Amino acid sequence: MPHPSLLKLGLITCLATDDFIGPDDLVGVLGTDRFPIGQFEAGTSFDVGIEMPIAPGVTELTILEADVIEDDVLATIDLTQDMDVDRVFGILTGDARYDVNFIVISEPD
Repeated sequence: MPHPSLLKLGLITCLATDDFIGPDDLVGVLGTDRFPIGQFEAGTSFDVGIEMPIAPGVTELTILEADVIEDDVLATIDLTQDMDVDRVFGILTGDARYDVNFIVISEPD
């Protein structure tokens, strides 16, 4: 059975932010790897162009909104679903509203 090997994050559209004041600072977490995604304000949309290798055994991407005191988990995405096709994941958590376009490239076991 194939497993996820590469994550490509593309266009991210912010419809509403999680923070009441200022932009959201989005961060991705793949296993033990933490990486910045970008700063977003309501109504912004841009192609982040991020490619991240996926370590063996990692099956989820967590998207956080980074805060000074405590990060807010916006979404956890199962990377084993629908690999090798373009996907759009909608985030509807708290006040945050995002559309995240991505593809997970698989590799055979």
